[in-house]
Amino acid sequence: MKPNVGVVIVTYNRLNLLKITLCKILGQTFPDMEVLVVDNFSTDGTRDYLASMENVSKLLLAENVGPAGGFHEGIKYFAEKSKVNYVWLMDDDFFPFKSCLEILVKSVNNDTIVFPFIREKDFISRRDPGWWGVLIPISIINKVGYPMKELFFWTEDSEYLLHRIRAKYNYKAKWISAAKGVHFTKREKNHRPPWKFYYETRNMLYMRLYERDVTFKRSLKLVKSWLKLLGSIVLKENNKKEKFKMFFRGTQDGIYKRLGKRVDPISG
Repeated sequence: MKPNVGVVIVTYNRLNLLKITLCKILGQTFPDMEVLVVDNFSTDGTRDYLASMENVSKLLLAENVGPAGGFHEGIKYFAEKSKVNYVWLMDDDFFPFKSCLEILVKSVNNDTIVFPFIREKDFISRRDPGWWGVLIPISIINKVGYPMKELFFWTEDSEYLLHRIRAKYNYKAKWISAAKGVHFTKREKNHRPPWKFYYETRNMLYMRLYERDVTFKRSLKLVKSWLKLLGSIVLKENNKKEKFKMFFRGTQDGIYKRLGKRVDPISG
């Protein structure tokens, strides 16, 4: 019998977190699932570890295609090969409570995506869907397609879950407070290396200029978001020269719709 749920975990060079996530997933009270780890060409021993996991499917990518490419490939795997009824999506730093998936499956239907109550490491809660345990019916995926791999990093989850699925195709997104999990990453001051400013700036501008209807209100919000990013470099960040360089390069590429992996990530 085919599994009812396909689990997609996208990982890159965070083996310690991945081990915990897999432990939490394999310990779920809902057992009818196939677990797929999409590895974005990790170099920290992740692939050796995955080779030892017989009860986990693997998709070993030949290069780092970012979270956008990773979720694109993982969703495509289940939509075109495994034919499950639902896909459960997460980064390698999402730790679900043991009953999380069981509760989500009981709450989902073919016109609705569902997502759990999320507590961040710094105790902030999440009330919108993201790569932290959102469950999507395969019937919705067949209608809306896969995440935009061209975005590479940043806003690819909001483009897919909020803009496309919820706003463009008018599917519902339901918060299930009884299903719970922890998103373990905490953002610190100076947490963004220069390359992240490139993708945040580029993708923000691209989305607001070309993927959404441009109105006066949204134009003001675009300018506000752009200035906020610029101000964060001025007031909060170190290594300002490199971050300014990536910020203005991202500004230009966002305006001219130059997407894809144009800047290589550097750890930090």
